[in-house]
Amino acid sequence: MAQQRKVPYRLVRFKKFLLQMLKNKMAFTGIAIVVFFTFLAVAAPLLTPYTPQGSIVSGQLDPPSWYPAVAGGRWSLNTQFSGLAVQGSSGVQVSVLPGQTENAVNFSISSPQPGSSITVTKTISYPFNGPPQSFLGTVEVIPTGLNGTAGASSTVNIQQGPNAYLLWQTTLVHGDYAPTTSLTYPLNFATTGYSAPAIIFNTKTSYEYVLNIVLPAGVSQATFIVRNFRLLLFGTVWGLFGTDNVGRDLFTQFVYGAQVSLLVGLLATFIGIGVGLVVGLMAGYLGRLVDEVLMRFTDMMLVIPGLPLLIVLVAVLGPSLWNIIGVLGFLGWMGFARIIRSQVLSLRERPFIEAAKASGAGTGYITTKHIFPNIVSLTYVNLALSVPSAIVGEAALSFLGLGPQTVVSWGQMLELAHGAASSAGLLWWWIIPPGLGIAILSLSFILMGYALDEMFNPKLRKRQ
Repeated sequence: MAQQRKVPYRLVRFKKFLLQMLKNKMAFTGIAIVVFFTFLAVAAPLLTPYTPQGSIVSGQLDPPSWYPAVAGGRWSLNTQFSGLAVQGSSGVQVSVLPGQTENAVNFSISSPQPGSSITVTKTISYPFNGPPQSFLGTVEVIPTGLNGTAGASSTVNIQQGPNAYLLWQTTLVHGDYAPTTSLTYPLNFATTGYSAPAIIFNTKTSYEYVLNIVLPAGVSQATFIVRNFRLLLFGTVWGLFGTDNVGRDLFTQFVYGAQVSLLVGLLATFIGIGVGLVVGLMAGYLGRLVDEVLMRFTDMMLVIPGLPLLIVLVAVLGPSLWNIIGVLGFLGWMGFARIIRSQVLSLRERPFIEAAKASGAGTGYITTKHIFPNIVSLTYVNLALSVPSAIVGEAALSFLGLGPQTVVSWGQMLELAHGAASSAGLLWWWIIPPGLGIAILSLSFILMGYALDEMFNPKLRKRQ
């Protein structure tokens, strides 16, 4: 019964504590920010359908889609050709077989004349005032019934009115497969300095994406399977935060980076505070030789430069996320241990500690039941104030290239942006989101730490 009564009592105390926190403006602001970033981290798979390192969503280094509304200029969004249709030249009978989709069609031909052709077409009405940054086309043609006859050919073009731009061509025989890699455009624009997308898609009009199959003499009947017939136009602006130098979504990287920052910040801080609490309690309460050994070791750790030691340890142990958490926790306990020791030295001389000793209480009972409850407020404050150091530490290591390359973090985003900026200039849409994320999330824990200190410290507590 006594145990059952304690649980509701503790819940009531926690509720009062939380309500008191929310009444404090600094604490309320800090909690709201942490809740927001926690929501981003937890709901990342729901907020974006892309993967942070794998999905190429648009052109390279696209600014955000809202940027043209601020700066103006010519721009375009992602779009693609649609409306697949099959047509034969005069005298060719074309029968579309069941199973046609948006990007694939099976059809058979009969009674062709020498030099007859079949065209598979997709169209688009280009709606933007600027050309796409790039385009990506694919096609796969599988013929059956040509019987090794030489001379059957296939070409892929983009047509705009009378203008036709050749993208790809090959010779077809029975069983040949056309490549499904991106189609190259042999337009000789590379040597002139002109962009093929800018030349082709230079106006708001209709365009056609055309696969043309020319049949040789001697073919009376054949079947063709056309798959992966698509042409994607990658725009010059994208999404909420734009894209990186590969074309990946920066908003996706940002929300998944929030997971890493919160995980590293909280776990490394719990490790550091836990180690500091144990060392401080042992040194302060046991004293003598234990105090001397622990404090000299603490002093030795304090005088070693933190960032160089952090870099060396991570470089030796390897760029693993768990190694970073462990190293940050191992190097984050010294100051807190000294604070706890000073408080314990004062508490162990109090009359209630002497009374506990006189009643036969052991060291473990006294430290857990009498000393720790009197320093728990100090633990909460330092717990909140130490999280920013861990977040910034992880960001610094990732920025220096010592973070895991398979995990996207805000520090890694800044590292990649710094590398791309040397050739592409200032990439503000790539730099600002992770920088602000680190600053705002760190500020939220500092605000909560100051609020907790104000609540627990009578000298700082405001009069109501």
